[in-house]
Amino acid sequence: LALFKYKEEEILKLQDSMSIFKYLRYFTRTILDARKLISISFGDLNPFPLRQIRNRRAYHLEKVRLELTELEAIREDFLRERDTSPDKGELVSDEEEDT
Repeated sequence: LALFKYKEEEILKLQDSMSIFKYLRYFTRTILDARKLISISFGDLNPFPLRQIRNRRAYHLEKVRLELTELEAIREDFLRERDTSPDKGELVSDEEEDT
């Protein structure tokens, strides 16, 4: 929607459906000002406010951090258990067991 708003004036100048169709096929390649597009997307149209994006990022970042903390605890338990086991974490292949 922001793309159409960005080029609204140029699109409105077109008179027939064929010229509109041709224009729509290539007009995205002519958009060079990313700041203007972002301004239209999050300022003028405001379909998805940046505040909501920030809140969702913070929420999911916290979830990921908690998962990483849990995984780190599991890893530390595994390493501690491996270091205290009688075989000291030595792995034996099936072929070595047979000999």
